[in-house]
Amino acid sequence: MNSVNRIHSKMSTVVVFSLFVCLAFSALPVCAEEKPGEITIPTVYRDAYKITVTGKPDANGTFSMVFTPHGEDGTEFTVNVVKGMGAKKIAADVAKELTLAAGSRYKVKQNGNKVVVKKGNKKEKPLAIEMSNQQLTGVSIMIGKN
Repeated sequence: MNSVNRIHSKMSTVVVFSLFVCLAFSALPVCAEEKPGEITIPTVYRDAYKITVTGKPDANGTFSMVFTPHGEDGTEFTVNVVKGMGAKKIAADVAKELTLAAGSRYKVKQNGNKVVVKKGNKKEKPLAIEMSNQQLTGVSIMIGKN
């Protein structure tokens, strides 16, 4: 192998190695771990909400919800649940706690495994119901429009 071929071979090796190094450094931002961004879910206010409970808990647990009239501070309430408790009994406990949180300005009614909360009169502010904490398995709690 003559000296020109040796120099050409070494230059090719250096160029290929440099290319790999450049690719590796350009991939670092893609591979870097980014901090998750904070997501803010907007609060939806309605004239009425329906809460539907299904299933039976696999173990004792709790869940918390927040009742918020529009433009006011929310009131958080917690429902304690015992293993094997039926959906109707859980809904009854939700209705009791929600009645206390909502006060006399809002109507709360339970029908089986469903709880409906609505404005007491047309002039009352709309409301929001949100799940704030759930440490409970085997039970589904759906909050939706009435």
